[in-house]
Amino acid sequence: MKKPLLSIVIPVKNEAKYIGRTLEAILGQTGLPDHTPIIIADAGSTDATMEIISQYSGLLDITVVDGGLPAVGRNRGAAHTDSEYILFLDADVTPGEPDTIRKALALAIGKDLDLVSTHIHSTNGNFADKCFWQLHGFASTTKIMGAYAAGMFILIKSETFYKIGGFDESIALGEDWELTHQVRREKFEVSDSYINTTNRRFSAQGYLRTFYQYAMVAFSPSYRHQGHAEYFDVHLN
Repeated sequence: MKKPLLSIVIPVKNEAKYIGRTLEAILGQTGLPDHTPIIIADAGSTDATMEIISQYSGLLDITVVDGGLPAVGRNRGAAHTDSEYILFLDADVTPGEPDTIRKALALAIGKDLDLVSTHIHSTNGNFADKCFWQLHGFASTTKIMGAYAAGMFILIKSETFYKIGGFDESIALGEDWELTHQVRREKFEVSDSYINTTNRRFSAQGYLRTFYQYAMVAFSPSYRHQGHAEYFDVHLN
C-alpha cells in the first residue's frame, strides 16, 4: 500500500476554546491529499476538548493518542504516522488561507526540502504582536540564524525527522528550535502563505517575560534544558 503523503500532528491539553476552530480550518483546506491522517496527542484534557474532537471524527481521519508536554506529544503523534511528510500544528493555529497547507507541501516537494515553515499572524494581537511576528518572519526567511520553524507550524520530511531523532523530550521549552536548527539552511524555506495564532501566551505572561524566554531559547542551550514548568502553568484560555 502506498504511504500517505502527509500526516498532521496536533498536541493538545484543555484546548476546548480553540481545537474546534483549528479542525474546522483544516476541514476547509483545499488541495489536501484525500483522507489525510490527523493524530491528536492529548495530555489528559479535563475540559470539553475530547468531546469537540469527537464531533469531527466523521469528517476527518482523526486518531487520538496519549500526549504530554509538547515534545512528548509531538513524538507520540509522529510515531503513529507512516507518511512522507509530517505537519506539526498547535491547537490554537488556523491556516490563514484556504491553501496554506497545500502551498507549504508543494514547496517542500517541488524543491525537495526537508523543512518548510510559513508566516505567522496574530488574530487578536496588537502592534507589539505584529512587530514580533514580522521580526520572526524576517529571521526565518533570511535564515540569519539558520533553519528555524516555530512549533505552531513545522512541515518536515519524515525521513529527516527520524534521522534527527525527533523532538528532544528533555526540553520543555525550545524543543522546536532544537529540532529545526539541525536542518541544513539550504533544505529549509518559508512558504508564501500564513497561519493565524493567538497572543494568549503574551497576554498570560506579559510581553517582556515572553520575549526574554524566547531570546534565551535562541541563545542559551542550557536554558532550553531547564524545567520551565511555569511556562506551562500559566492560564492560557
